[in-house]
Amino acid sequence: MQASYGLATAGSEQVSECRVGSLETVVRSLLLPVLPFLPACQISEAGPPLVVQRDSAGIEIVEATRPLWGDSSRWSIDPDPLVDLTLSGNGPRHEFHRLRDMKQRPDGSLVIADGSSQEVRVFSAAGEFLGSFGGRGDGPGEFRSLRRIENAGDTLLALARGRVTVVAHNLAVVGTFDIDPWAIDLHYLDGGRILPEVSRPVLPMDGLAGRVRRPEPLVLLDLEGTRIDSVGDMRGAEVYVFVRDGSYVGTAPHFFGKQSHVAARRGHILRGSSDTMQLEELDLSGNIVRILRIPDYPLDLSDARIASERDFVLDGFTPGHPLRGPFEAAPASDTRPAFTDILVDPSGAVWLELHRGETEQDQPEEWLVLDANGTWLGIVEMPARFRVAGITMDAVLGVREDALDVQHPQVLRLTRN
Repeated sequence: MQASYGLATAGSEQVSECRVGSLETVVRSLLLPVLPFLPACQISEAGPPLVVQRDSAGIEIVEATRPLWGDSSRWSIDPDPLVDLTLSGNGPRHEFHRLRDMKQRPDGSLVIADGSSQEVRVFSAAGEFLGSFGGRGDGPGEFRSLRRIENAGDTLLALARGRVTVVAHNLAVVGTFDIDPWAIDLHYLDGGRILPEVSRPVLPMDGLAGRVRRPEPLVLLDLEGTRIDSVGDMRGAEVYVFVRDGSYVGTAPHFFGKQSHVAARRGHILRGSSDTMQLEELDLSGNIVRILRIPDYPLDLSDARIASERDFVLDGFTPGHPLRGPFEAAPASDTRPAFTDILVDPSGAVWLELHRGETEQDQPEEWLVLDANGTWLGIVEMPARFRVAGITMDAVLGVREDALDVQHPQVLRLTRN
């Protein structure tokens, strides 16, 4: 077992938290003021350790106890866009509606999945339209329900309901394959592996009732859609199934219900359920190799907050609506979900989107950041009305809706101080 120790430096208010596993590590830690780049230690202001690390049955457990940044974020997002694809050109190619996803390709070009036109459009890093593929239909390269796009090296993957389209860098369609129709996202891993993320609804024939949280399988595919292996599962969305007199009535969300999310990081899989602020890192055989967690992260919910959420949702139903009754009777969790999305930037840092309830959707997105070693850096707030789609080393990709609800795919500058 390895332990973490605090090493005080003479005449300094700083503490070096060193992950000590050998005498060599201790010697290296003593050289920290001279060699600040050594990865064995982390510097923080005096106080409780930032990170506690231990091994348990071969699994590395990293617990972050407090944010390095304190109350103020040291990373910032400039709200003035570097690129705005709605304003960088004219005509229908620069008009977007029901935008589904946005990615940056390795050459810096920008790719947009537009749900209204069912097109994938490609723009230069400066916002010049370069080309597109897709359109509404059932033929090769056409879509009925375009959902996500994903980089797979120089290849682009486009996910629609029940099908993945594989596209070369020049936008030529090189293949398609069928996929689980309930796949909501794709994650590309090293070695040509794809991990679909599946969220399947609870249906009457499932024979379930009450609080339901069904597991969803995690299955690796190759770039031709061939199954490689199963790597376990994740806990599905928490819902409530109503049955009256033995008959299925309907399904309603569990207020502040929990859900699981996955992401790819350096050839591994990150898996986390929003019950707690914790992620599991799996290898490609499905073995847990590391756990990142923030113990006792506050997720408290008041009765007033729950009542406000329920009232807000019920206001969306007209009197007598068949779903109003199930939503009125739907239960609520005792705690709010910890996060609603996982993104990984090129440095290996993990970004967790903090949960916002339905009554909080007008508030800016906030993202909790863990560095590649599991240190809790702090929270980065996004500009108002901006929805994050991806993060690079120096930029955030996403879409902003203006006061007229016009969608603006944008690239915003990210400053890492």
